[in-house]
Amino acid sequence: MALSAWQTDNNNGGGTPVRWIFYSLLVVNLVYLGVQLTKNLAPREAVSLRVPTQSVGGERLVLLSERSQPTRDGARRPEAGSLCAVVGPWESRDAAQAGAVQLRAAGLSGQVRALNIQKDRLNWVYLPPYADRERALRVLHELQDHGVDSFVVKEGEDANAISLGYFSSAESAEGLRVKMRNAGYPAFVRETSRAVTEYWVYLMDQEPEEKPELNIFLEANQSLKLDWVACP
Repeated sequence: MALSAWQTDNNNGGGTPVRWIFYSLLVVNLVYLGVQLTKNLAPREAVSLRVPTQSVGGERLVLLSERSQPTRDGARRPEAGSLCAVVGPWESRDAAQAGAVQLRAAGLSGQVRALNIQKDRLNWVYLPPYADRERALRVLHELQDHGVDSFVVKEGEDANAISLGYFSSAESAEGLRVKMRNAGYPAFVRETSRAVTEYWVYLMDQEPEEKPELNIFLEANQSLKLDWVACP
């Protein structure tokens, strides 16, 4: 009977200190865990909120709104007085003069000038210069009698040479060279460019692209364009 009474007392009141110890340890652990979590999370939040100022390559990121907008007087615009606005090209002076009249009527005055330019990389087949023009003309007549299209160069370092033609294809030029050599003529091939005279209207207005009349003129004349060249 004494044993049963002791068991009853132990069941009713003896477990209370144990429960308090358990709850106390649980609270301490929760507090410790909370402190550790706070320490771990705080730096991460600071990093995630920091705005990056550099890219991987070390260049500063620039917002589109921060970029300077290109101006009408950018690098593509020539400095005042260094280049002149021109419209062209025309193949003849008369055609250029007629174009200048139309431009003047549209409020764009200008002067027609001839420009000698090099165009079209070509392969020139020729006979080297002869000692005098008389000899060159005799050979020329021989060639023309055989149906060979040719002419004598009148001036320059190739004066008295005989031109046999210009070819864009190197194979075609070489074929003619071999054919002429087989016929007894010492033909050669030289890579060259074709000299062409073009006619352009030099405009007085140095900002013609601002004029809608010019755009209308160019749209009506698709072979022409606005360009910039060194002023004469």
